Amino acid sequence: MAVFSDEELLRVLEAAIMAPSADNRHRLFFRVAEQAIQILYGEGELPPAGGYKRVLALLSLGAVLENLSIAASRYGVSVQVTLLPERARADLLANLRLVQQAIPVDPLWELIPRRHTCREVRFRGPRMNEQELQALDSAVCADSGVRLVWLDEPGRRRQAISLMRRAESERFRNRLLHEELFSAIRFDVGWQSSCSEGLPPGSLGVEAPLRPFFALLRHWSVARSANALGMHHLLGIRSCALPCRLAPHLGLLAVAATDDQSVLDAGRAFQRLWLVVTGHGRVLQPLPAAALYACRATSVLDGIPVALQKDLADGWRDLVGELAPLMIFRAGFAPHSPVWSGRRPVAEYLRAR
Repeated sequence: MAVFSDEELLRVLEAAIMAPSADNRHRLFFRVAEQAIQILYGEGELPPAGGYKRVLALLSLGAVLENLSIAASRYGVSVQVTLLPERARADLLANLRLVQQAIPVDPLWELIPRRHTCREVRFRGPRMNEQELQALDSAVCADSGVRLVWLDEPGRRRQAISLMRRAESERFRNRLLHEELFSAIRFDVGWQSSCSEGLPPGSLGVEAPLRPFFALLRHWSVARSANALGMHHLLGIRSCALPCRLAPHLGLLAVAATDDQSVLDAGRAFQRLWLVVTGHGRVLQPLPAAALYACRATSVLDGIPVALQKDLADGWRDLVGELAPLMIFRAGFAPHSPVWSGRRPVAEYLRAR
């Protein structure tokens, strides 16, 4: 007997795909049975172990799973997850066993549609009180392998921002990273419209006078010429260093090891944290580049300069010891943008049973 009605199933899967992804594209599909769901990877198999692209994919998958589990609790269904269950099936990301039982409804379900990424330059205070900080600690530390580290003390913030600025500048200076960055932006929809996949330009927080120049930077020949004049340094300051310096809070999620299960757990923890921040009326922006480019195999697999990867890894070791950083974020108060990133209809994520 199915644990969900057809309507309930669609609601649960709609909540799942409302989870964040790096470029607002979920590369996965669901195959549904009466008491189970399979999650399939749309690009055949995950990127190689050790590189930041695999970490990003697993963080996103973790967020999807957390949303799905939260939404399923409304109907008295618990979700038991087996990650990468079959070595011979590279496209099979997870098996989900659905169990009907008396479990409490997770109150975070109401916040799933309200969560969004805010990229306004200035996040305002006041800062979180002790009760709010404790709520975030509880959201993250439900899984003991994930650590929430605050970088708000001035010395630690300066160190972190220095690492972040270097990584963000590299995104504009490095041709491979430049292509990855700008390929996610949907300039075809204009600056006033939202879209269901990819990043609408109007959601990026770019000031109106700078928009024509920013749009030109998507052409590598223009970006390369601008970089010769040091433009990548200025862009690193504007896109990362300045917003993080102004934000009431700068935080980091880290893990003891970067195996697949630990990274997945970090994705689930980050989604819970984000939902709790949303419940406090605040906004959040993920800024993971400086953490991801420090991954041990990233320089080899993903085109990150070896010297940059080493400097980032050494810098984070000074800040968090032997923990591996995975996700940096800033949080505070800011107005909601009228332009947003949506999702494709949930039916497009379903495959035949």
